[in-house]
Amino acid sequence: MEDNKNCTGPLMIALQYNDLFDLLSISTSTNTDALPKGRAFTFIKAVQTVNERLVDQNKTESLLFEVILIAKECSEEIKMKIVESVKHYGLEIGKFYFCKKEELINTLQSNKVKLFISTDRDDVCKALHTGIPAALLYDQADHHVLNQLKVILSGEVIGFSEDSLDSLSDFGFSETQIETFKAAKICMKEFAVLIGQMRRRFGHENSPLCTCVLTTWGSRNICATAIKTLREWGLDVDEVYCLAGAPCSPILAVVKPHILWDSGLHNMTDSSAPC
Repeated sequence: MEDNKNCTGPLMIALQYNDLFDLLSISTSTNTDALPKGRAFTFIKAVQTVNERLVDQNKTESLLFEVILIAKECSEEIKMKIVESVKHYGLEIGKFYFCKKEELINTLQSNKVKLFISTDRDDVCKALHTGIPAALLYDQADHHVLNQLKVILSGEVIGFSEDSLDSLSDFGFSETQIETFKAAKICMKEFAVLIGQMRRRFGHENSPLCTCVLTTWGSRNICATAIKTLREWGLDVDEVYCLAGAPCSPILAVVKPHILWDSGLHNMTDSSAPC
């Protein structure tokens, strides 16, 4: 009952149409064909599963995910196919926004988005620097497996103190990267508080929502600090991975998260270039 008092309405999530649909695989067949499924497809399905479970438990539940779909610089034909494809697949999209590229941030801000996810690292960094919670959409290759909604939070971003983040320049991080990490930590708190409220709606077993902490190269103390901090924010994570410098790709391949909130810190090991 206490959790219900804390929530203030839907948890707004935004993503872009080129992540939901695979535009590179569009066939030249008839216009009635739905757009091919993209990297965010399993994410949307997992989100819908969480919402369904929440409503099953409480018909008046207000803390639900609401997804808005943003399309930048697309033709009228593609706009129609986006709407038709969403209906075809039975996806629950709350709002559609068709805007210019430079209007993305304003669209996110005006809708009070609590999480913007994208495969475009530049867009994620821009959102973070304007105070919008943002994270990477991790690739879910198997569209037939509808599992838990899995969220990975960076142990380094959460566990490092302000002074420790400043010292990252000694490890080769640029000033821009450090500022991105600081912005991510501030934004991550708001999201963690809300996702913590939502996670507590479910028991420890058979939950449709799974939260994890991943510390790639930070110490065990950093990992422990991250867990403690998240608990103070109201989020008791389900899984913890402290890799101590080992490559993170094998763990990510097993866990298969939908959301990877790391702001580039894992790139010190074995992933693509950071922000």
